[in-house]
Amino acid sequence: MSSSIFADGFKDTPYWWEAAHPITGADALPDHSDVVIIGSGFAGLSAAMELGRNGVQVTVIDAGIIGIGASSRAAGFISGRAGVSKQINLEKMVGTTKANAILEEADEAYQHFQRIIAREDIACDFNGNGRFVGAHTPESYDAIAKKTAEYNQDGKDRFAMVSRAEQDTYVRSDYFHGGMVTRDAGSLHPAKYHAGLVQTCLRYGVKLIGNTRAGSIKKTAAGFTISTNKGDIKAGQVMLATGGYTDKVSPWHKRRIIPMASTIIATAPIGKARVDAMLPFGCAVIDTRRVIRFARPSPDGTRLLFGGRARFTPVSAEKSVRILHGYMTEMFPDMANVPITHSWAGYMAFTFDFLPKVGQQDDVHYAMACNGGAGVVMMSWLGFQAARNIMNSTNQPSAFEGLPFKTMPLYSGLPWFVPVIGTWYRFRDWIDRNRSAG
Repeated sequence: MSSSIFADGFKDTPYWWEAAHPITGADALPDHSDVVIIGSGFAGLSAAMELGRNGVQVTVIDAGIIGIGASSRAAGFISGRAGVSKQINLEKMVGTTKANAILEEADEAYQHFQRIIAREDIACDFNGNGRFVGAHTPESYDAIAKKTAEYNQDGKDRFAMVSRAEQDTYVRSDYFHGGMVTRDAGSLHPAKYHAGLVQTCLRYGVKLIGNTRAGSIKKTAAGFTISTNKGDIKAGQVMLATGGYTDKVSPWHKRRIIPMASTIIATAPIGKARVDAMLPFGCAVIDTRRVIRFARPSPDGTRLLFGGRARFTPVSAEKSVRILHGYMTEMFPDMANVPITHSWAGYMAFTFDFLPKVGQQDDVHYAMACNGGAGVVMMSWLGFQAARNIMNSTNQPSAFEGLPFKTMPLYSGLPWFVPVIGTWYRFRDWIDRNRSAG
């Protein structure tokens, strides 16, 4: 790359893969498995892990190598209730009782994640340093103050508003107008976490088969037959965990998933002292734009990782870097001359109501739709819930079961409307920001 913002040896692959690269998995496809899981991200592997540790024969297949999708490309944010309702008025959407149940279960999901990494001894650079949600306008500060009150209705007061004068504890930037902070959040190395799930699954006897694309799922008298490019495999039960990479294997799910690309850049090492000067508490920072931007330290604290929606149409890595580098320097002007070593993107799964989903359709189990910012915790949790459903061992249904899984007329899985809506949202963010500056 010719520009000075690109480091020598720049890579268009995830920074995370330097420490934990996705694996190919086994080559041979078995003829039969008690359960076949399609998709090897956090949801699929979490389900496989729970099934395997309970003696169920499980085969996980993936169209690519194991973990090449969104899970090993994620930002690595960890949270409970703050991750599932940030974009919606949950109470208005589902009612008070259901909203409270969802928020409480999201908190349980956060605790579940921590129990998993402790029980399975997964080294993934987890920290619980919290999260700062920065208001990009004074009006957005008022909006998240209302959200803070909603979150604190459980009486635990784990969320607090921080004024602009006080925000230096969490982020040293004139970009924000104060914000919300929660300690029930943190970050990790997503590829190391994924690698830990892979090793745990293998230890429990799970078969992981990469480069195996499912073509169809057919119901039979004995269960299911899944056709793949490597032949057919029969299964007693099937689970779909394809997220933003859902394709023709399930047209029903494809019509209900909106794949959305998120791009991240990693700076060259700048030293822990310099990173700490920007993010002194070591927590992740997310802004309140409709088209969000976020920043976090690298696990070793020597780099800044910055991400967001670079564009709503496919663009080159070079263009993505230039866009995100510009956004980064708006938030942290001192980073203007720091080169970028890595840039990468992954497809997250959004739903039309911005809520994650778990359940069954035509007897096929599924867990999907992180909706941005909640994938690690919620997909790990909903994969676990799907596994319990498969084993008929759930004491009570998940609060995320039974939620409508909506689509829209004429939508077939190709999100033609995303560039239009995204451009409009970006324009509204620009208007709001400039109005507050004026």
